[in-house]
Amino acid sequence: MVTVKRKRETSRRATQKDIARRLGVSVMTVSKALTGHPDISDRTRELVARTAREMHYTVNVLARSLVQQRTRTVGVVVPDISEPFYAEIIRAIEGRLRGHRYDLLLADSNNDPDTETQAVRTLLEKRVDGCIIGPTEGAKGSVGLLRGAGVPFVLVNAATTFRDCEAIGIDRADGARQSVRHLLECGYEDVHYLYTYAHLEQSREAIRGCREAFAEAGRPDTDLHLVHCREHTLEAFHAAVLELVACRGRRIGLFVWDDEMAVGVCRAVAQKGWKIPDEVGVVGFDDIGISRFLPQALSTVSYPKAEMGRAAADRLVEVMGGAETRAAARRTQMPVRLVVRETTRAARAGG
Repeated sequence: MVTVKRKRETSRRATQKDIARRLGVSVMTVSKALTGHPDISDRTRELVARTAREMHYTVNVLARSLVQQRTRTVGVVVPDISEPFYAEIIRAIEGRLRGHRYDLLLADSNNDPDTETQAVRTLLEKRVDGCIIGPTEGAKGSVGLLRGAGVPFVLVNAATTFRDCEAIGIDRADGARQSVRHLLECGYEDVHYLYTYAHLEQSREAIRGCREAFAEAGRPDTDLHLVHCREHTLEAFHAAVLELVACRGRRIGLFVWDDEMAVGVCRAVAQKGWKIPDEVGVVGFDDIGISRFLPQALSTVSYPKAEMGRAAADRLVEVMGGAETRAAARRTQMPVRLVVRETTRAARAGG
Protein backbone atom coordinates (compact mmCIF):
# COMPACT_ATOMS: atom_id res chain seq x y z
CA MET A 1 0.00 0.00 0.00
CA VAL A 2 2.81 2.43 0.79
CA THR A 3 4.35 1.90 -2.65
CA VAL A 4 1.05 2.53 -4.39
CA LYS A 5 0.48 5.66 -2.34
CA ARG A 6 3.90 7.08 -3.24
CA LYS A 7 3.30 6.35 -6.91
CA ARG A 8 0.06 8.27 -6.83
CA GLU A 9 1.67 11.21 -5.07
CA THR A 10 4.51 11.48 -7.57
CA SER A 11 2.10 11.32 -10.52
CA ARG A 12 0.02 14.20 -9.13
CA ARG A 13 0.60 17.61 -10.66
CA ALA A 14 2.83 19.82 -8.55
CA THR A 15 1.27 22.91 -6.98
CA GLN A 16 2.67 26.13 -5.57
CA LYS A 17 2.03 24.66 -2.14
CA ASP A 18 4.31 21.71 -2.99
CA ILE A 19 7.08 24.07 -4.09
CA ALA A 20 6.68 26.13 -0.91
CA ARG A 21 6.84 22.98 1.23
CA ARG A 22 10.06 21.79 -0.45
CA LEU A 23 11.77 25.20 -0.07
CA GLY A 24 10.41 25.98 3.39
CA VAL A 25 8.84 29.27 2.33
CA SER A 26 5.29 30.58 2.16
CA VAL A 27 2.93 29.96 -0.78
CA MET A 28 2.70 33.75 -1.19
CA THR A 29 6.47 33.91 -1.70
CA VAL A 30 6.28 31.23 -4.39
CA SER A 31 3.39 32.98 -6.11
CA LYS A 32 5.18 36.32 -6.15
CA ALA A 33 8.43 34.75 -7.35
CA LEU A 34 6.69 33.02 -10.27
CA THR A 35 4.98 36.24 -11.36
CA GLY A 36 8.13 38.39 -11.07
CA HIS A 37 6.92 40.51 -8.16
CA PRO A 38 9.47 43.19 -7.16
CA ASP A 39 9.21 42.24 -3.45
CA ILE A 40 11.12 39.01 -4.15
CA SER A 41 14.92 38.97 -4.44
CA ASP A 42 16.60 37.70 -7.60
CA ARG A 43 18.16 34.83 -5.64
CA THR A 44 14.77 33.62 -4.31
CA ARG A 45 13.11 34.10 -7.70
CA GLU A 46 15.77 31.95 -9.41
CA LEU A 47 15.54 29.29 -6.68
CA VAL A 48 11.74 29.08 -6.99
CA ALA A 49 11.92 28.97 -10.80
CA ARG A 50 14.52 26.17 -10.75
CA THR A 51 12.50 24.14 -8.25
CA ALA A 52 9.34 24.64 -10.29
CA ARG A 53 11.10 23.25 -13.36
CA GLU A 54 12.45 20.28 -11.41
CA MET A 55 8.95 19.49 -10.14
CA HIS A 56 7.43 19.99 -13.63
CA TYR A 57 5.13 22.67 -12.28
CA THR A 58 2.68 24.30 -14.71
CA VAL A 59 0.31 27.19 -14.06
CA ASN A 60 -3.26 26.23 -13.15
CA VAL A 61 -4.91 28.41 -15.78
CA LEU A 62 -8.43 27.53 -14.65
CA ALA A 63 -7.79 28.59 -11.06
CA ARG A 64 -6.04 31.79 -12.17
CA SER A 65 -8.86 32.71 -14.53
CA LEU A 66 -11.45 32.25 -11.78
CA VAL A 67 -9.56 34.72 -9.63
CA GLN A 68 -8.77 37.25 -12.37
CA GLN A 69 -12.02 36.82 -14.33
CA ARG A 70 -9.85 36.53 -17.44
CA THR A 71 -8.50 33.51 -19.30
CA ARG A 72 -6.06 35.37 -21.56
CA THR A 73 -7.42 33.37 -24.49
CA VAL A 74 -8.88 34.61 -27.76
CA GLY A 75 -11.17 32.60 -30.01
CA VAL A 76 -10.58 32.66 -33.78
CA VAL A 77 -13.18 31.34 -36.23
CA VAL A 78 -12.50 31.20 -39.99
CA PRO A 79 -14.41 29.63 -42.91
CA ASP A 80 -11.69 27.15 -43.91
CA ILE A 81 -8.47 26.58 -41.97
CA SER A 82 -7.10 24.42 -44.81
CA GLU A 83 -6.95 27.38 -47.21
CA PRO A 84 -3.44 28.88 -47.51
CA PHE A 85 -5.14 32.29 -47.48
CA TYR A 86 -6.62 31.83 -43.99
CA ALA A 87 -3.55 29.94 -42.75
CA GLU A 88 -1.48 33.08 -43.31
CA ILE A 89 -4.03 35.28 -41.54
CA ILE A 90 -4.20 32.88 -38.58
CA ARG A 91 -0.43 32.75 -38.29
CA ALA A 92 -0.24 36.55 -38.18
CA ILE A 93 -3.00 36.73 -35.57
CA GLU A 94 -1.33 34.09 -33.40
CA GLY A 95 2.04 35.81 -33.57
CA ARG A 96 0.58 39.17 -32.59
CA LEU A 97 -1.52 37.74 -29.77
CA ARG A 98 1.47 35.84 -28.39
CA GLY A 99 3.28 39.16 -28.14
CA HIS A 100 0.37 40.42 -26.03
CA ARG A 101 0.49 37.21 -23.92
CA TYR A 102 -2.78 35.77 -25.21
CA ASP A 103 -3.34 32.18 -26.30
CA LEU A 104 -5.48 31.26 -29.31
CA LEU A 105 -8.35 28.79 -29.63
CA LEU A 106 -9.13 28.02 -33.28
CA ALA A 107 -12.37 26.85 -34.92
CA ASP A 108 -13.44 26.18 -38.52
CA SER A 109 -16.95 27.22 -39.62
CA ASN A 110 -16.76 25.38 -42.97
CA ASN A 111 -18.42 28.47 -44.47
CA ASP A 112 -21.65 27.54 -42.70
CA PRO A 113 -23.46 30.14 -40.50
CA ASP A 114 -24.90 27.49 -38.16
CA THR A 115 -21.51 25.85 -37.64
CA GLU A 116 -20.02 29.29 -37.06
CA THR A 117 -22.65 30.10 -34.41
CA GLN A 118 -22.01 26.80 -32.62
CA ALA A 119 -18.25 27.43 -32.70
CA VAL A 120 -18.74 30.85 -31.12
CA ARG A 121 -21.04 29.35 -28.49
CA THR A 122 -18.36 26.80 -27.59
CA LEU A 123 -15.70 29.49 -27.36
CA LEU A 124 -17.92 31.54 -25.06
CA GLU A 125 -18.40 28.47 -22.85
CA LYS A 126 -14.61 28.30 -22.62
CA ARG A 127 -14.68 31.91 -21.40
CA VAL A 128 -12.52 33.47 -24.10
CA ASP A 129 -11.73 37.13 -23.49
CA GLY A 130 -12.47 38.08 -27.09
CA CYS A 131 -13.02 36.73 -30.61
CA ILE A 132 -11.75 37.32 -34.14
CA ILE A 133 -14.07 36.01 -36.83
CA GLY A 134 -13.71 35.61 -40.58
CA PRO A 135 -17.48 35.79 -40.94
CA THR A 136 -19.77 33.83 -43.20
CA GLU A 137 -22.35 35.84 -45.13
CA GLY A 138 -25.02 34.95 -42.57
CA ALA A 139 -22.96 35.57 -39.44
CA LYS A 140 -25.72 37.46 -37.61
CA GLY A 141 -26.19 34.58 -35.19
CA SER A 142 -22.57 34.54 -34.02
CA VAL A 143 -22.39 38.34 -33.87
CA GLY A 144 -25.59 38.38 -31.80
CA LEU A 145 -24.16 35.81 -29.39
CA LEU A 146 -21.00 37.84 -28.83
CA ARG A 147 -22.91 41.07 -28.33
CA GLY A 148 -25.32 39.40 -25.92
CA ALA A 149 -22.42 38.02 -23.89
CA GLY A 150 -20.64 41.38 -23.89
CA VAL A 151 -17.50 39.80 -25.36
CA PRO A 152 -15.33 42.06 -27.58
CA PHE A 153 -14.89 40.90 -31.17
CA VAL A 154 -13.36 41.98 -34.47
CA LEU A 155 -14.28 40.76 -37.94
CA VAL A 156 -11.51 40.03 -40.44
CA ASN A 157 -11.95 39.78 -44.22
CA ALA A 158 -15.48 40.98 -43.62
CA ALA A 159 -17.98 42.20 -46.20
CA THR A 160 -19.39 45.71 -45.90
CA THR A 161 -22.66 44.12 -44.72
CA PHE A 162 -21.27 44.32 -41.18
CA ARG A 163 -21.15 48.09 -41.01
CA ASP A 164 -21.77 48.35 -37.27
CA CYS A 165 -18.90 46.03 -36.24
CA GLU A 166 -15.20 46.52 -35.70
CA ALA A 167 -13.87 45.09 -38.96
CA ILE A 168 -10.81 44.72 -41.16
CA GLY A 169 -11.44 44.11 -44.87
CA ILE A 170 -10.46 44.94 -48.43
CA ASP A 171 -12.13 46.43 -51.49
CA ARG A 172 -12.74 43.28 -53.54
CA ALA A 173 -14.31 45.30 -56.34
CA ASP A 174 -11.11 47.30 -56.75
CA GLY A 175 -9.03 44.11 -56.95
CA ALA A 176 -11.33 42.77 -59.67
CA ARG A 177 -11.26 46.09 -61.49
CA GLN A 178 -7.45 46.13 -61.55
CA SER A 179 -7.31 42.51 -62.75
CA VAL A 180 -9.78 42.82 -65.62
CA ARG A 181 -8.38 46.19 -66.66
CA HIS A 182 -4.96 44.54 -66.94
CA LEU A 183 -6.33 41.65 -69.02
CA LEU A 184 -8.05 44.08 -71.40
CA GLU A 185 -4.95 46.27 -71.68
CA CYS A 186 -2.93 43.16 -72.58
CA GLY A 187 -5.31 42.54 -75.47
CA TYR A 188 -7.26 39.57 -74.12
CA GLU A 189 -10.63 39.87 -75.80
CA ASP A 190 -12.93 37.36 -74.09
CA VAL A 191 -12.66 37.65 -70.31
CA HIS A 192 -14.04 34.94 -68.03
CA TYR A 193 -14.48 35.41 -64.29
CA LEU A 194 -14.46 32.02 -62.50
CA TYR A 195 -15.89 32.13 -58.98
CA THR A 196 -17.73 29.98 -56.44
CA TYR A 197 -19.77 31.78 -53.82
CA ALA A 198 -22.55 33.44 -55.81
CA HIS A 199 -24.44 34.36 -52.61
CA LEU A 200 -21.54 36.28 -51.06
CA GLU A 201 -21.33 40.05 -51.13
CA GLN A 202 -17.65 39.69 -52.03
CA SER A 203 -18.66 37.83 -55.19
CA ARG A 204 -21.15 40.53 -56.12
CA GLU A 205 -18.53 43.20 -55.47
CA ALA A 206 -15.99 41.39 -57.66
CA ILE A 207 -18.50 41.13 -60.51
CA ARG A 208 -19.20 44.83 -60.15
CA GLY A 209 -15.45 45.53 -60.41
CA CYS A 210 -15.23 43.38 -63.57
CA ARG A 211 -18.05 45.31 -65.22
CA GLU A 212 -16.58 48.66 -64.22
CA ALA A 213 -13.28 47.68 -65.89
CA PHE A 214 -15.15 46.96 -69.14
CA ALA A 215 -17.01 50.26 -68.89
CA GLU A 216 -13.77 52.19 -68.28
CA ALA A 217 -12.25 50.54 -71.36
CA GLY A 218 -15.30 51.43 -73.45
CA ARG A 219 -15.93 47.75 -74.08
CA PRO A 220 -19.33 45.99 -74.07
CA ASP A 221 -19.62 43.60 -71.14
CA THR A 222 -21.03 41.00 -73.52
CA ASP A 223 -17.36 39.98 -73.74
CA LEU A 224 -17.41 39.33 -69.97
CA HIS A 225 -18.40 35.75 -69.14
CA LEU A 226 -19.32 34.83 -65.57
CA VAL A 227 -18.45 31.20 -64.89
CA HIS A 228 -19.96 29.97 -61.63
CA CYS A 229 -18.24 26.90 -60.16
CA ARG A 230 -20.59 25.08 -57.79
CA GLU A 231 -17.80 24.02 -55.42
CA HIS A 232 -14.66 25.73 -54.23
CA THR A 233 -12.38 22.88 -55.29
CA LEU A 234 -9.56 22.44 -57.77
CA GLU A 235 -11.61 19.80 -59.51
CA ALA A 236 -14.59 22.12 -60.01
CA PHE A 237 -12.53 24.98 -61.44
CA HIS A 238 -10.54 22.58 -63.62
CA ALA A 239 -13.77 21.08 -64.99
CA ALA A 240 -15.33 24.51 -65.57
CA VAL A 241 -12.52 25.52 -67.92
CA LEU A 242 -12.63 22.21 -69.78
CA GLU A 243 -16.40 22.34 -70.22
CA LEU A 244 -17.38 26.02 -70.34
CA VAL A 245 -14.47 28.00 -71.80
CA ALA A 246 -14.14 27.89 -75.57
CA CYS A 247 -11.62 29.45 -77.94
CA ARG A 248 -13.29 31.41 -80.74
CA GLY A 249 -10.12 32.56 -82.41
CA ARG A 250 -9.72 35.34 -79.85
CA ARG A 251 -7.30 35.73 -76.94
CA ILE A 252 -8.88 34.63 -73.66
CA GLY A 253 -8.45 36.26 -70.25
CA LEU A 254 -9.24 34.16 -67.15
CA PHE A 255 -9.74 35.95 -63.84
CA VAL A 256 -9.99 33.42 -61.00
CA TRP A 257 -11.56 33.73 -57.53
CA ASP A 258 -8.25 32.86 -55.81
CA ASP A 259 -4.73 31.60 -56.51
CA GLU A 260 -5.40 28.09 -55.24
CA MET A 261 -8.22 27.57 -57.74
CA ALA A 262 -6.03 29.11 -60.47
CA VAL A 263 -3.81 26.01 -60.22
CA GLY A 264 -6.71 23.88 -61.48
CA VAL A 265 -7.49 26.48 -64.14
CA CYS A 266 -3.92 26.48 -65.49
CA ARG A 267 -3.94 22.67 -65.61
CA ALA A 268 -7.11 22.71 -67.74
CA VAL A 269 -5.64 25.33 -70.07
CA ALA A 270 -2.59 23.13 -70.61
CA GLN A 271 -4.78 20.11 -71.33
CA LYS A 272 -6.64 22.11 -73.98
CA GLY A 273 -3.33 22.85 -75.63
CA TRP A 274 -3.64 26.62 -75.22
CA LYS A 275 -0.49 28.62 -74.57
CA ILE A 276 -0.10 30.86 -71.53
CA PRO A 277 0.28 33.87 -71.86
CA ASP A 278 0.17 34.15 -75.66
CA GLU A 279 -3.32 32.73 -76.16
CA VAL A 280 -4.64 32.73 -72.61
CA GLY A 281 -3.92 35.12 -69.75
CA VAL A 282 -4.59 34.08 -66.13
CA VAL A 283 -4.95 36.33 -63.07
CA GLY A 284 -5.55 34.98 -59.57
CA PHE A 285 -6.35 36.61 -56.26
CA ASP A 286 -4.63 36.46 -52.83
CA ASP A 287 -0.93 36.20 -53.81
CA ILE A 288 -0.31 33.04 -51.77
CA GLY A 289 3.21 31.59 -51.71
CA ILE A 290 2.64 28.93 -54.37
CA SER A 291 1.61 31.54 -56.96
CA ARG A 292 5.26 32.51 -57.53
CA PHE A 293 6.41 28.92 -58.07
CA LEU A 294 4.02 27.61 -60.70
CA PRO A 295 5.65 26.65 -64.04
CA GLN A 296 4.70 30.19 -65.06
CA ALA A 297 4.52 32.55 -62.10
CA LEU A 298 0.92 33.66 -61.60
CA SER A 299 -0.22 37.24 -62.07
CA THR A 300 -2.42 37.95 -59.07
CA VAL A 301 -3.91 40.51 -56.72
CA SER A 302 -1.77 40.91 -53.63
CA TYR A 303 -3.99 40.66 -50.59
CA PRO A 304 -2.46 41.99 -47.34
CA LYS A 305 -3.23 38.84 -45.38
CA ALA A 306 -0.59 39.11 -42.66
CA GLU A 307 -1.27 42.83 -42.23
CA MET A 308 -4.99 42.08 -41.85
CA GLY A 309 -4.30 39.44 -39.21
CA ARG A 310 -2.02 41.70 -37.22
CA ALA A 311 -4.44 44.63 -37.50
CA ALA A 312 -7.35 42.47 -36.30
CA ALA A 313 -5.33 41.24 -33.30
CA ASP A 314 -4.19 44.76 -32.38
CA ARG A 315 -7.75 46.09 -32.68
CA LEU A 316 -9.11 43.32 -30.45
CA VAL A 317 -6.42 43.81 -27.80
CA GLU A 318 -7.25 47.52 -27.80
CA VAL A 319 -10.97 46.84 -27.31
CA MET A 320 -10.37 44.16 -24.64
CA GLY A 321 -8.12 46.61 -22.84
CA GLY A 322 -11.07 48.89 -22.21
CA ALA A 323 -10.67 51.43 -25.00
CA GLU A 324 -13.46 53.99 -25.02
CA THR A 325 -16.49 52.99 -27.05
CA ARG A 326 -16.60 55.01 -30.23
CA ALA A 327 -19.69 56.62 -31.74
CA ALA A 328 -19.34 54.34 -34.76
CA ALA A 329 -17.55 51.05 -35.24
CA ARG A 330 -14.32 51.32 -37.22
CA ARG A 331 -14.02 49.56 -40.56
CA THR A 332 -10.52 49.51 -41.99
CA GLN A 333 -10.09 48.90 -45.72
CA MET A 334 -6.67 47.45 -46.52
CA PRO A 335 -5.25 48.27 -49.99
CA VAL A 336 -4.83 45.63 -52.70
CA ARG A 337 -2.51 45.77 -55.69
CA LEU A 338 -2.06 43.85 -58.91
CA VAL A 339 1.18 41.88 -59.22
CA VAL A 340 2.00 41.16 -62.87
CA ARG A 341 3.99 38.00 -63.50
CA GLU A 342 4.33 35.45 -66.30
CA THR A 343 0.72 34.32 -66.91
CA THR A 344 -0.25 37.59 -68.62
CA ARG A 345 1.42 39.51 -71.43
CA ALA A 346 0.44 42.02 -74.09
CA ALA A 347 -0.03 40.66 -77.60
CA ARG A 348 3.10 40.67 -79.72
CA ALA A 349 3.13 43.09 -82.63
CA GLY A 350 1.81 41.39 -85.72
CA GLY A 351 0.87 38.30 -83.68
